[in-house]
Amino acid sequence: MEDLIFLPTRNIKVVANFNMRALAYIIDLLIFFFLILMPFSSIYYEVVGLNVETLEMDEIMNNSEIFALLAIGYFSCLAIFAFYLISFEFILGGSVGKKMLQLSVVSKSKTLTLRQVILRNLTKTFLFNLLAFDCFLMIFDLQKRRVSDFLANTLVVSTRKITKKFGAVNEL
Repeated sequence: MEDLIFLPTRNIKVVANFNMRALAYIIDLLIFFFLILMPFSSIYYEVVGLNVETLEMDEIMNNSEIFALLAIGYFSCLAIFAFYLISFEFILGGSVGKKMLQLSVVSKSKTLTLRQVILRNLTKTFLFNLLAFDCFLMIFDLQKRRVSDFLANTLVVSTRKITKKFGAVNEL
């Protein structure tokens, strides 16, 4: 049996790949949907007196009051999701999904600022329709950055633990 010498473990940061980033986003969407959106929407509809289960599309589109209440609920949910993403990324360096997968958002300049975090999360919340285009451009960038990462001057990295091991020398 070979004796081994282990050097102390080091953390290295490498560019996060698309699959890990997408999985982190899906985790964040699931967390948001089940822990925030479902309770919030139930309370909201109860408070405003809407029974969304019995509403039909014609009724929603033709009744401006119902349409306005639903639009307010929709944009409130977007604002809450934006707050969720922005607050976790600014305070912890990554959302819950990113932290579960050992991903972090880092600034390419000095330290990560609130402005950078807000910029990079716009397409994931309020400009959701542009997210597919934003992610498509990651294919062509070596650092796998979205357009919003370019604008914010940020990068998503994966933290990996590296332990080097060497065979022990038994004789001189």
